[in-house]
Amino acid sequence: MSKTDYIPSGFIETLQSYVRERDLPASGLLDKMSRDLESPSVSAQRFCELLESVWERDPVSALGIRLGLSAQPRHFGVVGYMVSSCGTLGQALARYHRYQGLLQGGLVSRAWLKDGVLYMRWTQAVANTPLASEFSLAVFVSLCQVLIGRAVTPMRAGLPFPKPQDLGVYQVLLGCPVDFDRSAIELAIPAHLLALPISSKDPYLLRLLEQQAQALLSQLPQVEGAQTGAFFSRVQEQILESMKNGDVSAAAVALALGCSLRTFYRQLRSAGYSYRGLLAHTRHTLARQYLADPALAQTDVALLLGYSEQSTFIRAFRSWTGMTPGGYRGHLARNGGDVAGRARTGGKSV
Repeated sequence: MSKTDYIPSGFIETLQSYVRERDLPASGLLDKMSRDLESPSVSAQRFCELLESVWERDPVSALGIRLGLSAQPRHFGVVGYMVSSCGTLGQALARYHRYQGLLQGGLVSRAWLKDGVLYMRWTQAVANTPLASEFSLAVFVSLCQVLIGRAVTPMRAGLPFPKPQDLGVYQVLLGCPVDFDRSAIELAIPAHLLALPISSKDPYLLRLLEQQAQALLSQLPQVEGAQTGAFFSRVQEQILESMKNGDVSAAAVALALGCSLRTFYRQLRSAGYSYRGLLAHTRHTLARQYLADPALAQTDVALLLGYSEQSTFIRAFRSWTGMTPGGYRGHLARNGGDVAGRARTGGKSV
């Protein structure tokens, strides 16, 4: 099994809650989960190991389904907050599909409408154990249910492993027939559900989160080696998380990722990047996204980028583009487009 795929660590909260509610003898396991939750992402293999550890302490049928059905949008990271801000379930699922790479790099999915039914199929390159497949199916069903505030009864589901003896448990938990020995995880739901509204919709927050997600996707590195690319993605994700706390120092990011500062620098150098350049490139990319939104004040933009002082942000932006944030907005208004061009600092080492 490859070790290079990552998923939002928030999913571990579902495992923690289950262990506590069942009062399982797993104090050491809970401590490990808490440490994993300190980082915004966890390796897919590590998550599979945690799932297996829970099952060893409570080997009940369809454990992955039981765990996944308790998932909440916040467990999906930025994608979860984004889809929660959409107007309808259809809009949410469209964005979920568009930004699925932020959930799992090895996630490949397909969806299509036919005769009033939405069909979905997906595979996971790393998190592909029976427990992980069950969990993936159930968290998606749970996400849909939470978004529209009502039970979602699938028309049919499928799982990529042999039929278990206790098939009835799966059908009771999901409320529909379940097929096994499929080539992928499968789900079919009535298409009319796509028109149902989401009570937590927030058009402004949606725009902001989509800008951030798009910036993340656009910065995925073109580097050789899946392990290097996965590490780069984790660094960028942690930079965004650290911006919320106001500490984007290399030491803080390395600590959150669970590695020494020396190892952190070495891995970045192996991909041809410097932390200073990567941070500047990330901030520059996000700054252009945020400044294009007239509803955001410059002070808001500075805070979103992790600057404690607006003056520091203004100096940095001038070094990237040759103009102030206010001047950049003026050019946008006159030219109707992005005039900043390429960042002078870039992400590559200099």
